[in-house]
Amino acid sequence: MALLTNEIETVLTTGGFVRFPKLSEATISTNQRVTAVTDSFSRAKLTVDSGANTILFTSQTGTTTDYNCVNVHTLDSQSAIGPVSIPGYVYTGNFSGCVYYLYKTGLNEVTGVHAYNGMVTVTTKRFLRSPKITQVPREFGPQGHFTGGGGATQICRHPTRGQLQLGKTIGDPAGEDCLNFLSCVERTVATTFLFSTKGTKEGVRVRRLLDKFIDKF
Repeated sequence: MALLTNEIETVLTTGGFVRFPKLSEATISTNQRVTAVTDSFSRAKLTVDSGANTILFTSQTGTTTDYNCVNVHTLDSQSAIGPVSIPGYVYTGNFSGCVYYLYKTGLNEVTGVHAYNGMVTVTTKRFLRSPKITQVPREFGPQGHFTGGGGATQICRHPTRGQLQLGKTIGDPAGEDCLNFLSCVERTVATTFLFSTKGTKEGVRVRRLLDKFIDKF
């Protein structure tokens, strides 16, 4: 299967659209070995409509084997993960400070990770003084899960804190809703795009292509 990497880059660099024409049930199960890591994803077929300058993610049923893209969900205070056969695509959205990982988890498989990274409350005890309470960022990463599983290789890690442009005021038309990752994974190389989107009357429009990462493995 030839991947549509060039066509995808064209959409992302020309302010095109991303669409999710059909919603489907997610494949969700809790990994008991490391409770901070959960399989949470849906299967999709990724296509590109060059005439409409649109990337399409058509969700498939939870039992289908006929898909080329995994859509990794967002979970609070956890790492959500999802596998896909290669060559194939990994998509995950709703980033505003979380961290994206990609792992090689099988001979013909990679697993995408949406690792929650948010503010948590830390209480520090102090001698003869009231405890100090502060808010600090904490990443709920997947490293322990893949280390314990054996045989997995980290392909990339990309943080996003501070990169989303919310706009100067609430409702600023120049603001962005979220950041997104889309990896096009070949046998030995992953091309990963980081881009922002904004919901408009016409649909979810690409605002910026922030970066293009090429990782060999």
